[in-house]
Amino acid sequence: MERLLMQIIFHVDNIEEYLRKGKDYNFPAPPDRCPYPDCKCRVKLKKHGFYYRYYLDGSNCIKIAIRRYICPVCKRTLSYLPDFCLPHFQYSFNMIVKSLKETLTREKTLSSFISDLKRNFPTILFSRQHIYFYTKRIMNNLSFIIYGLRQIDPYIKLSETDSQRERAREILDIISIVPLFSQRFYAHCQKSFLASLT
Repeated sequence: MERLLMQIIFHVDNIEEYLRKGKDYNFPAPPDRCPYPDCKCRVKLKKHGFYYRYYLDGSNCIKIAIRRYICPVCKRTLSYLPDFCLPHFQYSFNMIVKSLKETLTREKTLSSFISDLKRNFPTILFSRQHIYFYTKRIMNNLSFIIYGLRQIDPYIKLSETDSQRERAREILDIISIVPLFSQRFYAHCQKSFLASLT
């Protein structure tokens, strides 16, 4: 049987505490039933160790522990990802949103912008390819992000604009202030706002 990995994003009040405690962090209890749609058994999920992933945010470039659980019935795993991370991305939510906002509002050349990033974050590799990738991904996902935002708050108001760039800037301003955006978006859409939609 193929073992797919489902993730639940949970809120972390104190990122430094999570980074310091690692495997000893007080992780949330697992759900009382298997979250996989074709299982859904009411069963106690068992701890299933950890896996490690990189977390890159400004001066932090470290491996962090991610708690895993397994369903004893279907044998598939579930992981608990802290909300300061994005599924499948090593850079933090805050760093990606901040760099996208600065990219879309920059008045200097891309080379100067990347030089500034490297000066401010010397331990982080942020290349031209990163900038192009994140910018293209947010532009491709605008409709999906708007859908997710309206699931979180149906009364969110967006301005009338035909410019994709202006719409992307507006959405980045919104998601940077929506409380627990990453966690809530993933709960509604089962994907990160920068996930590939193809």
